[in-house]
Amino acid sequence: MSFVSRNTKKAWRKIGNGRIEMPDYPDTAVLEGVVNALIHRDYLELGSEIHIDMFDDRMEIYSPGGMLDGRKVQDLDLRNVSSRRRNPIIADIFNRLKYMDCRGSGFRKILDSYEFQEHYTEEMKPEFRSSNSEFWLILRNLNYNLNNIGNDLSAQIADNKMPIKNADKKVPIKTGQQLEKILQYLSEQEECSCRDICVLLDVKERKARQLLQILQEQDKIEIIGANRTRRYRLIKG
Repeated sequence: MSFVSRNTKKAWRKIGNGRIEMPDYPDTAVLEGVVNALIHRDYLELGSEIHIDMFDDRMEIYSPGGMLDGRKVQDLDLRNVSSRRRNPIIADIFNRLKYMDCRGSGFRKILDSYEFQEHYTEEMKPEFRSSNSEFWLILRNLNYNLNNIGNDLSAQIADNKMPIKNADKKVPIKTGQQLEKILQYLSEQEECSCRDICVLLDVKERKARQLLQILQEQDKIEIIGANRTRRYRLIKG
């Protein structure tokens, strides 16, 4: 975990009187990945080892030994995988140390920890792969394409608490089209809610908030009302 912490960064953006932190990788996903590797690896396979490989866009956690029952994890429903432990004594120790759940919910925790993140998209979904003798967990870097969100998105990379400025990049075509559609909608309706944008663009609430945030940072729209009654309207002039 210390190795991962030393070699990753955090993005953040200002909100009101504070800020939202956006790590490259959710801590829960990394911890669950490492714990699962230590608990479920095949310790009888001599000469092999658990290792973590880090790339610009992803992290790969490898461990010797496939699924205990011989199935391929990529063929399973990851939210409904029954827990079968190759090393029950090690599993019991980790459970007593509060590093794992008795119900074997590691896969679900990894998936959930990603879906709760600010920049999550379906393309960033963690990937699980196994063979008869090997197991891989691939975690995507949530901040790898951060600058593709928009030129004026207020996000900075914090490494050792020092901001690193990144080169500006153009807004992707699809994102630009979505932003234009929101502006056109507001020019006709005057005001909208985040839910209105979800329906308009057929996107999840997280994506709608992201797009509205871009327009706020570009001084195209402003917020009206408090959190529960929050609405958005065009800035005139």
